[in-house]
Amino acid sequence: MDGVDVPKFLQGLITNHMPLIAAGGDGFYTAFLTPQGRMLYDAFVYPVNVGVNFPHPKFIIECPASATQSLLKHLKRYILRSKVKIRDVTEEYTPWSVWGDALNHEHASTMDKVPAGLLVKKDTRLSDIGCHDPRVPGFGYRAVLPNTQDIQSILPGSFEELSSDEYTIRRILNGIPEGTQDMWPEQSLPLEANLDYMNGVDFRKGCYVGQELTIRTYHTGVVRKRIVPVQYYQKDESIPTEMRVDRSSTYPSALEPQMDVKAEGAKRSAGKLASGVHNIGLALLRLDPVEKAVEHEIRMEVPNAGSDLCLQPFLPSWWPAEKSE
Repeated sequence: MDGVDVPKFLQGLITNHMPLIAAGGDGFYTAFLTPQGRMLYDAFVYPVNVGVNFPHPKFIIECPASATQSLLKHLKRYILRSKVKIRDVTEEYTPWSVWGDALNHEHASTMDKVPAGLLVKKDTRLSDIGCHDPRVPGFGYRAVLPNTQDIQSILPGSFEELSSDEYTIRRILNGIPEGTQDMWPEQSLPLEANLDYMNGVDFRKGCYVGQELTIRTYHTGVVRKRIVPVQYYQKDESIPTEMRVDRSSTYPSALEPQMDVKAEGAKRSAGKLASGVHNIGLALLRLDPVEKAVEHEIRMEVPNAGSDLCLQPFLPSWWPAEKSE
């Protein structure tokens, strides 16, 4: 996105606060909502910290690949007379997720000293376009590089390139929803998808599309369902006490996003499944039965996936303490 009106334009469409990144530096995590306050797409918005005219209002939006054309259509609907140009650069850039002890040390010694909203000098950033992932502390760095640039050229040390499955595993183990299989367009609510916990919503900003329901839910303090990580196991096995991935396990083919989850013997649904890999996944669940399942007072199952398949939910350690007690 390019043009003098881009910051103001996006400010009225996303849940986060554009002035934080309008001058350049790291990007941030955010979401686009429907007028009714339901999720459309989660996304990262990055300033393009390079170019002849830098600093200049130019940004890249990283969104789920399956949502690219829908998001473009959504953005163009609101442009009207705004001085904003939009084009798809999917074939020009590659997104990367980088993590490791060397990266965490680098971040602690530099980026934490930079006040939010100020222009970040190039020698304190890994890439011209990117950010330290704000969703979970220590989760890593997201870099968006031109296809002509080697990822190793920006790294502070020796890193091993892994398959995208390893990123998915790490994300699920941390309880981080992402994309349309976890946050269903025009259905999911941003706070149930943990956007408030993942620094994706600024509750102090002015009006934006979908704000009314989001801010009302926040001020009432009542969020009865949230997305949590889960581990699948067979009914004749003991209930897992610690979440672990079994890479030799194949994700059950019978499981699909939005399938009902129930507490064993209960008539009322406890929630719905989201995405998964191997023997782990995410699910949108009511917190009351989750707390009972965590204490091993009840079992949870997926009735439509067979009578022997159970799942055990876990409360992420990075959630605010008062919410995970």
